[in-house]
Amino acid sequence: MIRGYSHFVTLAESLQWDETEIDFSADRAAWPLLTDAESTKVLGLIAGFVIAETAVSSELGHYQSAAPDDSMEAVFRAQARDEARHARFFDLVATEIAGIPGADAAARRDALRAHVGTELVDLFEERLPATAQRLAEDHGDLTAAVGLYHMVIEGVVLLAGQHAMLDTLEGLSVALPGLRKGVELVLRDERWHIGFGSRIVQNADIGPDEADALLKQGETAAKVWGGLITADAIETAVRQHRRRLKAAGIKFW
Repeated sequence: MIRGYSHFVTLAESLQWDETEIDFSADRAAWPLLTDAESTKVLGLIAGFVIAETAVSSELGHYQSAAPDDSMEAVFRAQARDEARHARFFDLVATEIAGIPGADAAARRDALRAHVGTELVDLFEERLPATAQRLAEDHGDLTAAVGLYHMVIEGVVLLAGQHAMLDTLEGLSVALPGLRKGVELVLRDERWHIGFGSRIVQNADIGPDEADALLKQGETAAKVWGGLITADAIETAVRQHRRRLKAAGIKFW
């Protein structure tokens, strides 16, 4: 049995927050004052997060089922609660701040797909579900699935997007304090998620082929945001990904 995961559950419990308690009133008033370029970029990032967080929250059940012990399964369950909250938060942002119409979250998500590139949609709505399905069929694929979900999607794609959002908000002509507060809370959650994934990878026997695949996946995935994040941000995300993999004990040949 792999041990050493229970402290992540304790950490998750200490970091709980309620997306419905965030005040978006100042954001609603400020949104019409954004320039066209500002609103286009922020909306693109919001769209990416709505698509991403909905997808990741939908697939964690397969990870829970594949967990080899109760300790790890409990952490996946705690993470699933976080991811569902993130999805609700970004849907609230799309509705309350950006005014995206739609009878429900699925309809709003459909409307938002036009604001991101096909690479991002493919990663979250094709590749991730396919990986989760393979995991459901073969629990032995857990390390590879965690590598994609925690190390690549969370450690590279979502982290890069969150930092890009915070940098963008810092440079806006008007403040969006509710959005900023929520993104900071999401980022706080993602840090422990990545730490959990890193621990699983560290405890696994990663061979050179798997190590090389993880590195290349990170390098490719960092670019799915397209022009919504800068080349420097992509380079930083890839560099951090490599450093994180090395810290997990992965050697590159």
